[in-house]
This record gives sequence, C-alpha cells and structure tokens, in this order.
Amino acid sequence: MQGSGERSDRDQRAGATRRHRGRQSMPSPALLAVPVAGLLAAFGAGAALLPSSLTGPGTAAERPEAVVAALAPGAGGGAPGAGTGTTPATTPPGAPAKGPAATPSKGPVKAPAKAPEKAPKKATPAPRKTAAEKTAKEPVRQVPAGLAGQETEVVRLVNVERGRSGCGPVKLDTRLRTAIRLHVQELGTHGDLYISHVSDDGRDFAQRAREQGYDAPGGENVARGQRDAEDVMTSWMNSEGHRANILNCDFKAIGAGAVKGVDGTIVWGQLFGRS
Repeated sequence: MQGSGERSDRDQRAGATRRHRGRQSMPSPALLAVPVAGLLAAFGAGAALLPSSLTGPGTAAERPEAVVAALAPGAGGGAPGAGTGTTPATTPPGAPAKGPAATPSKGPVKAPAKAPEKAPKKATPAPRKTAAEKTAKEPVRQVPAGLAGQETEVVRLVNVERGRSGCGPVKLDTRLRTAIRLHVQELGTHGDLYISHVSDDGRDFAQRAREQGYDAPGGENVARGQRDAEDVMTSWMNSEGHRANILNCDFKAIGAGAVKGVDGTIVWGQLFGRS
C-alpha cells in the first residue's frame, strides 16, 4: 500500500508534465498590425481600380490619397489653427473633413441715398418803384393855383391826419374861413416874421369867430415862412400844441387862411369850431 506521502509513477509523470508545460504566447500587436495594414492597402487599391461609375466620385476624405494627405504632418499648410487665432474643432474619426465655411465678403454698408433737402424759399422783396414809375401810376395831386388853392390843400391834409388817428373829418365853414383870413392879413402887415394869436386891438380867436356869426369856436393855429400847405402841415404836426388842435376829435368845422406878407413870406392860419 502506498502511503499518503508517496505518489505513484503515474502521478509523478503527471506532475512532471504539469511542471514543464508552459503557457502558449499570443502574437505581438505589432505583428498583427502588418497583416491588417496589408489588407487595408489591398482594399484601398482595389477601390482605386474600380471605375467611378461604380463607386461614385466620393468626397475628398473618402479617397485614399486624401486620407494619406490628411494624415501627413503639416497637412493643410501649417499647424492646426496657425494664423487664425482660433482653436480647431475636433473631427470624429471617419467623419468627412469640413473646411472653413465660406463667408461671402461684405463691403461697407452704404446708407440709402437721400434726396437733397430743398432750402426754404425766401420771400423775394417787392422791387421798389422808381420816381418815374410812381409818377406814371400815381398821378401827382394838382393843388389849385394861388393861395386859395393852398388853403383848400391845408383842409385836406388836416383830414388825412385826423383819419390816421381815428378822428372824423372836419368840414369847411366859410364863417371860420373869413375870420382867419382877416387875422393873417393883419399879421402880414408886420415884417420880421411877426406872428401872434392876438389882434392889434387885443381880440382873440373866439371874439373874431363870433364877429363872423360862429358861436362855438374851438381853437386856432398860426405859422409863417413855410413855402406850401404840405410844409406848414409838417411844422404844425411837429408841435405839440398845434398837433393837439388838428387831432382834437371834438372839433367838427374848420376855416383856413393864407396870405403873403410885406416881407414876401406866407402867413398861415387855421380856425376850428365845435359844431
């Protein structure tokens, strides 16, 4: 009987076999890569020999030469992202290579043309009339000849001024005209531009008017040395007291007188009435 400490010959042989049989080694990855690369090259060459009618044009990334060029160092003209200032996106393996999206160049944007604004029209001043045109279109007023005509012009100019101030016109009263004519004739007998509202015998304008039958005398103006009715009216309108008589809206009647004095000057007078 064999004890537990002993092994049979068969066991010994089995043990020896287990001790000396080692593990079978696997092929090296480098050795596997060679056949795989050869297969890929064969398939690529076969695909290249096939006509395009069967394979189609394909994309640049699908062509073997494109794959080789893409794998070459520095492909695309430099390191990825060189000269662009951007980080290149990672393309998954087998995905078609995408080039930069074409961006149409844009020139400066021009604002739509606006129609030129028209300058506001300026009012054209009316051309001034020459003296000849005024004479042709506005007949010169003919003042009646003689001093009687100048007296009539004085009355007319008085009503022009009264109309401008809003007063009604005064009418000629022959009684007042006779009273003022007599007074300026007396003044004309004195030389040296003598002028006064008081007669030589001391009468005033109210007494002289009543003597001629006019009972409501209102005021009197006298002057000396002016050449015509327009000139004397300018003098009176530039004097406060004389102007007040001319523009007194309470006056309703007037008498005017003009006579040449002994010194050759014209003596002028106005006598106003209230009725």
